[in-house]
Amino acid sequence: MSKLYVIDKKADTRVPFLRGMLIKSLQHSGLDFADAYELASDIRDDLDELDNITIEDLRKRIADVLAADYPDIVLSRFQKESPYTEAIEVVDEEGHSDPFSRGRFLKRLMSCGLSQDLSGAITREVHEYLVEYKVRKISTGELIARTYKSIQSLGTQKNADHYLVWCDFHRTNTPLIILIGGVPGSGKSTVATELANRMSIVRTQSTDMLREVMRALIPRRVAPSLHESSFDAGKSLFRSSVRKAPELDLLLGGYQMQSDMVSVASEAVLSRAVNERVSLILEGVHMHPGLFKRLTKTDAVVVPVILAVLQQKRLKQNFRGRYRQAEKRVAKRYLENFDRIWQLQSAILSDADAADIEIVENVDIDDTAMEISKMTTATIATRYSGRIKALRKEYAQV
Repeated sequence: MSKLYVIDKKADTRVPFLRGMLIKSLQHSGLDFADAYELASDIRDDLDELDNITIEDLRKRIADVLAADYPDIVLSRFQKESPYTEAIEVVDEEGHSDPFSRGRFLKRLMSCGLSQDLSGAITREVHEYLVEYKVRKISTGELIARTYKSIQSLGTQKNADHYLVWCDFHRTNTPLIILIGGVPGSGKSTVATELANRMSIVRTQSTDMLREVMRALIPRRVAPSLHESSFDAGKSLFRSSVRKAPELDLLLGGYQMQSDMVSVASEAVLSRAVNERVSLILEGVHMHPGLFKRLTKTDAVVVPVILAVLQQKRLKQNFRGRYRQAEKRVAKRYLENFDRIWQLQSAILSDADAADIEIVENVDIDDTAMEISKMTTATIATRYSGRIKALRKEYAQV
């Protein structure tokens, strides 16, 4: 197959035909990957004997196929799209520029609590505006103002205000601390990873890892409860002076003792993040409501949440799935101690409810991440509510 070049006489460019770029362009126009891949491959095969083709001729060939085989909206979007157009530069307040990326733009919208469907619609509208008016360079302020108008049009005023506050918050260099608690199997680490990706938070920490480090430094004879699982920590109390205590008291007492020890390391990790002005997600079974109160004494924006799995069958399924995927975690042991874990969850949820800590039932990872994103944005909006009118005025003038 000879090398095919696409010529744009107006821009005075000659670039190779890249099927991957065409696939992405077709996907952005509304085709799924399979259809986009098939169409791009067919176009490439049809042009096999050519060495050069103008961008106008290439786009006409593609448009003819779309007009014949696909809905009108796909053709309309494609006509505003081109895999060979010059990149749109976004220039920040310090003069640094980056190419406009719809993927990053979409993720940023979702990070402030907008649904995926609404974020996708706003992304398309903003990009179509930039393409239609041949915008090649835009400041972050202008892009925020344009996005704000799109959210007002496609969403609600509350959505739009939260977006402005979210953007303003990131200019303050104030760290965001998300604290995620819950019993084993509630999905803390998975949700934390999803949130970190959505919110571009580069630092996450598990209290389980902190406990492992502490175990290496503190021998079992000094802190026996530290060397047990959270639901087994009461064994050390049983072997000491409270032999006749009820089993539930031993369970909760051991958990509290272990959590108090791990909280020393947790507070150190939080303190460093705040001092370095770095956002952080801290997750683990030791993130109980009592610890939340101590960790919120900071100038950072702190969002505490407890994850819950409210159906015993679902929680057991989570353990079985974990056992199949990572035998080293020995999830079988969790199933053997399921009743203790269920009792521990009941106690943690009761404490959280009494302390007005948000409880999120974790049924679907995406839904849970979206719910915590909304909570985070609402927390920021409440803290900076006095800024909303000023922000509306500022971006109305851009």
